[in-house]
Amino acid sequence: MKKPLIYLLLLIIHLGAMAQTKSYKRGVGYGYHSETDMQQFSSFLSWWYNWAAQPDVAIRNTYQNFGVDFTPMAWNAQGITAVNTWVTSDENIKYILGFNEPNFKDQANMTPTQAVAAWENLQNIAANNGLELVAPAVNYCGSCVQENGTTYTNPFTYLDDFFEACTGCQIDYLALHWYGGGASMPGYIDDARKYGKKIWVTEFAAWDNSVTNAAAQYQYLAGTVNFLERDPDIYRYAWFIGRTSAGINTYPYIDLYADDGELTPLGELYHDIPVYDSMQRFTVPGRIEVEEYYRMKGLFSEITSDTDGFLNIGWTDAGDWADYKITVQNSGMHTLKARVSGTSSGTINFLVDNQQLATLNTPSTGGWQSWRTVNVQLNLEPGEHLLRMYVKKAGFNINWMELVEGEVSASEFKWLKASIFPNPVADRIIHVYLPTNEFGSIYRCSLTNELGQLVFADWVKATSTNLQINLNSLYPLPPGIYFLDVVGKTCRAREKLIIK
Repeated sequence: MKKPLIYLLLLIIHLGAMAQTKSYKRGVGYGYHSETDMQQFSSFLSWWYNWAAQPDVAIRNTYQNFGVDFTPMAWNAQGITAVNTWVTSDENIKYILGFNEPNFKDQANMTPTQAVAAWENLQNIAANNGLELVAPAVNYCGSCVQENGTTYTNPFTYLDDFFEACTGCQIDYLALHWYGGGASMPGYIDDARKYGKKIWVTEFAAWDNSVTNAAAQYQYLAGTVNFLERDPDIYRYAWFIGRTSAGINTYPYIDLYADDGELTPLGELYHDIPVYDSMQRFTVPGRIEVEEYYRMKGLFSEITSDTDGFLNIGWTDAGDWADYKITVQNSGMHTLKARVSGTSSGTINFLVDNQQLATLNTPSTGGWQSWRTVNVQLNLEPGEHLLRMYVKKAGFNINWMELVEGEVSASEFKWLKASIFPNPVADRIIHVYLPTNEFGSIYRCSLTNELGQLVFADWVKATSTNLQINLNSLYPLPPGIYFLDVVGKTCRAREKLIIK
């Protein structure tokens, strides 16, 4: 379910058209900003830190001009004095970050008892300056500190003992680091909810076997930032890192910044991911981009290869759900169109204000990025409501939902049998015959492989009832079985294609 690199440009164009405001949550961990960097990146960064007590040297006396918060850190106990010196002279400071990975021997290297002993000094600084405190930042470690027979490999074991020994301490927020790829972040955050505190994720990126190229890191950032942005328990987050010496084209492909004041494609994506608005309401009739949920359980987003949209929701399991605030204009029957894909069938229950109104069965489309639109009817009353998409049976991705007034009959959108020649394809030009009267129409033609990965998409104008599709740009194309989707105004076709 990874997106090929050739579609990154199209995605950036799509995101550029989206309305964007600045997220209070979004930040970066980096210690070498120039004034040009900060001036350019202040449009989307709300905060940063650099693992030190003072701002980066080049902007130490000017960062206040850019509207980006600096958050000092006491990296270990020895850093507390420097934090005190800075916060007493800089009235812009709001928070202090606690120790950096104290359960790691090669980082702050502090047992829970040692961390608690030093915490009183941080508390005094916070109290004297009206600041809030963020707990020591933890992660799973390899070479870990030990105390009383416990090796603190697990970050939550460390926090358990830290909190037990620090009863009554001022600890306003948690801090976590995470470098697991794929859809791993939500489970990690779920483990931290037991402490009942808002969470800062002060380092994160995919730095494991899931990352084999820049596109994989791009995919990870998109889904993970969308999750962090919309989770109510996440207070702030910071990508690791601004720049590396190796650059964006070297593993693990994590650079947000290119040259001075310029963003990499990954940085452009970080800049453009939509900001969560808890007051957002979707107007009905209208379209709902499903990744823009109000609340959700168990779901995760990825970059879609569909003909439109930014992210689709995937990783569905029975019992997962997503909620959307809607405002219905008129009462009566509505048709809900859902754009779905998957390698097996699934079932979605749609509830409005906790009342189940419709059930939609999703078909197997032959691949995780092979998309089809399916419909279901439901009766809606005017006014403000909460729409829940509840996964009854897993096995599908979903890109968007659209609610229109009235019923849409199957005859309004016909599936046709197309004829393709030559098939198998030995040449790089294929001809498609469609039994339809839409002469001269423009069709969206897309080609996916057996894994559901999109390898080609283009708009093609029909000559009479024939389409001529040029695949020259794809060669050398690996031989095998592919699926060709042709979508028109009122009809579509899907046929198997064999490439020799």
